[in-house]
Amino acid sequence: MNRAMQQSNTSRRGFTLIEMITVVVVIGIVSALMVPMLGDTGQSKLVAAANLIAADIGYAQIESISHADDLRFVLFDLDNNSYFIAATSDLSTPITNPIGNKPYRVTFGTGSNRQLSGVAISSVSMGGDNQIRFGIYGELDQATDATVTLTCDGYQITVIIDPTCGDIGMSEITAITEE
Repeated sequence: MNRAMQQSNTSRRGFTLIEMITVVVVIGIVSALMVPMLGDTGQSKLVAAANLIAADIGYAQIESISHADDLRFVLFDLDNNSYFIAATSDLSTPITNPIGNKPYRVTFGTGSNRQLSGVAISSVSMGGDNQIRFGIYGELDQATDATVTLTCDGYQITVIIDPTCGDIGMSEITAITEE
């Protein structure tokens, strides 16, 4: 009996159909997850950059509410593809980022944001200037929506800030059409 079991174990040299199907399914799942990550990297960068700006604007809003005596601004510098958060008491100096204790300045394509290379801050609409200021209740200092438009690889997305309550939203990603 032992010899019969031993003989059947040694004669098996291939894979069963179930094993082959399992491997094919696993490869299919992995490739289905990887293909979107490899394609449309410009669009992925746009979404990541828009989320970063939205989070930083939200942080400035919360900081303004909690520091009513020294409100916060977000100042955009289109020439250097950057922005920073500053206090009303010193608009030329970024506040300290609590993560890393460095100045709260973001420049796409450099430092911790180097993965966002190629993303550009193409335009801002903030009531005639390049800054957003929040009031003590989190409202904007202007009567119309503030917008920040980002571009990358022929696509664009816009971050939109509601003036009355400071809610932050985003447009859909659209292809840039040449006129």
